Amino acid sequence: MFRSGLLISTAMTAVALLLSGAPTGAFAQTDMHVADLDANARFLCTYGQFLVSYYSLKQQSGYRDFGWEHVAVPFVGQGQTVSQIMVMEGQVGRGRPGFSAGIYSSNKKGFPGTLIAGGTGSAPGTCGPVTINIPPTTLMANTKYWLEEKLEKPHSHRAAFSSLYWYADAGAKRGRAYVQNGRGECSGTCSQSRSPWQGKAKGPWFRLK
Repeated sequence: MFRSGLLISTAMTAVALLLSGAPTGAFAQTDMHVADLDANARFLCTYGQFLVSYYSLKQQSGYRDFGWEHVAVPFVGQGQTVSQIMVMEGQVGRGRPGFSAGIYSSNKKGFPGTLIAGGTGSAPGTCGPVTINIPPTTLMANTKYWLEEKLEKPHSHRAAFSSLYWYADAGAKRGRAYVQNGRGECSGTCSQSRSPWQGKAKGPWFRLK
């Protein structure tokens, strides 16, 4: 009970540090670029956002506690071949956290299943569009897919916290966002649990090319 309370308290402190702008480490950019903000992009950056995060806490005893929050949005294929994923991103605090965005199949329950194609990038210094290159992928017409965004695991052996914002789509023409939280612990062996996907009122901004 004491250890559980300590871990929860430590995790809450970590979130507070993130939101206050505490350093989160730096990540090299991979296969991405940030375009200059135009009037439309500036508007999108004030419309709303979804938090994507990851934390890992390691005790001196070797016990490790970790958790994450993923965001995904459903869409329907049009028979097109795509090789780029464009998303609107913004960092939380300082640092440029690495993240991954990928196209997933829809599983039997109607939620993200198997990764089909994806890539990695880094959050820009301020809110803006990020383009991630993926292998050319043909999407079947009238087939449901998911675009899911995750944080790359921070490079730290002790404690690491990383988060960013995936900004909302002002046009609201795409599906609404779904959020899933997970938590795990390792002490010799590792175990983890995850929440059901929870739907939100808005959807995140993305484009496939």
